[in-house]
Amino acid sequence: MPLSEEQLPAAVAPAAPVVQRRPQRSAVRHGQASCADYGCTRAECRQAALRARRQRRQDRLRGLSARVPPYAAARWAVRLREQGMSAQDIADRAGLSVTLVRRVLRVPEQSALARDIARTTADAVLGIPLPPRREPGAPGLTSSVESSRLLADLARAGWPAAALALRLGVHARTVAEVREKRPRLRLDLALRIRRLHRELIGIDPVSQGIRPADAARIRASAARRVAGV
Repeated sequence: MPLSEEQLPAAVAPAAPVVQRRPQRSAVRHGQASCADYGCTRAECRQAALRARRQRRQDRLRGLSARVPPYAAARWAVRLREQGMSAQDIADRAGLSVTLVRRVLRVPEQSALARDIARTTADAVLGIPLPPRREPGAPGLTSSVESSRLLADLARAGWPAAALALRLGVHARTVAEVREKRPRLRLDLALRIRRLHRELIGIDPVSQGIRPADAARIRASAARRVAGV
């Protein structure tokens, strides 16, 4: 039956775009199951959500609870951090949001009030292999003042945070946080930053494979930070 003129516009009207509910400053990234929960329609996010649902279904069929006490995952996350991994590093390896990892790290060891976490979250944290300690003789925290200044020097020289992070063995966001706002950092990371600054400050980043446009952008951004723009 042919459509009437009144029906035609409604029939061909485009579907309303999917509006994501993810908060603007959310730490959830594409490729995580929780990203799809916020309404993201990317294939990688939908596949991650599908895998998470399958895992939960398999757990139910095996008689396993969907949520478990957080203590084992918290103890392992603390050990990973003691070995030099940041919360962001753990989140990247586990495929979780850094906010969730930080929540696990804050779980009090003996508190009966700590809420259970998803089994998939616990398994993701517990599945991260323990890395070798980067600086066995340098435990504890220290002020980030020197490290922030050294990283700012490298930025003014045109070194991107991603390139520095690769050499330091951390996430680029960790480099940016130390450079801009984190008040303290692990002593072993501070020592690595000091050595890296000594190695790179006299080297043109373009000669080491950094694209000229990227180096120029980093220099301009560093200049704006110094000017307070």
